[in-house]
Amino acid sequence: MANLKQIKTKIKSVSNLKKITRALEIVSTVKLQKVKEKAEWLKQYLLDLMAVLSHIENSADLFEIVERSQSTRTLVVVITSERWLCWWLNVKLLKKVMEEHPVSDQVDYFVLGKKWSEYIARVWWNVLWTLHIWDSFDEEELTALYVTLDNAIDTKSYGNIMLYFNYFKNSMAQLPASVPLLQFTKKTFDAFLYDIWVSYDFAYDIGQKDILVEPNAYEFLMEARRQIRHYMIASALLQNKAWEHAARMIAMKNATDNARDFVDTLTLSFNKARQWAITQEISEIVSAKIAIEW
Repeated sequence: MANLKQIKTKIKSVSNLKKITRALEIVSTVKLQKVKEKAEWLKQYLLDLMAVLSHIENSADLFEIVERSQSTRTLVVVITSERWLCWWLNVKLLKKVMEEHPVSDQVDYFVLGKKWSEYIARVWWNVLWTLHIWDSFDEEELTALYVTLDNAIDTKSYGNIMLYFNYFKNSMAQLPASVPLLQFTKKTFDAFLYDIWVSYDFAYDIGQKDILVEPNAYEFLMEARRQIRHYMIASALLQNKAWEHAARMIAMKNATDNARDFVDTLTLSFNKARQWAITQEISEIVSAKIAIEW
């Protein structure tokens, strides 16, 4: 009977674990849906901005190449996960960054996410800034990053600024992606929008309205580029959060399925052991009865 008690205890423990993993799976699913809703709101903002730009494109070219900096330094902005259960995606992103930007004194890093911050601190990369962004974030939490980038661009401290993140294609496929933030052209901008499934049309109609550009076309162009740069960062962060929740959801679903299968296996073993114990008791009773009759 001791064996039966052990199996029964294991069944209870695994069943409780299954309830926990199932609850975490539901939480991750809900968070994933909220992130998708935010991504839709951000997409609409971009479409409205492009609608305005389409009416003034003769005065201000959004993709005009600005004066390049003479600096040879590179700033790499990396967005990673804040929590566990998605380490393999951080590894894929790490490989992409390492391939394109080997460790060098000429490369600085701005890291968003706890997991990469911990890793880079151990390997002594040149990390100038770190920022932790939790699940429910707003634009104010990104102010430090926005100000840092704007100052770096205004002072021409870097010759190249790159943004790296994991693109959420669907719940089963996430791809490491990158986009330039300093010298983005129409080609690189279109490639980025294609990656995040956003389409736009410069002929988008906003109606018969007069548009006044103040204070002048050049400053308006710089402000538009700044807002689009911020849009790229916010979109990349939402994409990263989406794959983080999706990866955690899949991990918890697999854990729940494994716990269910393990419970079924333990239940079968319990039934076999109980059947064997009952058969053993019956055999002993029959043997005792036969011994008495003799």
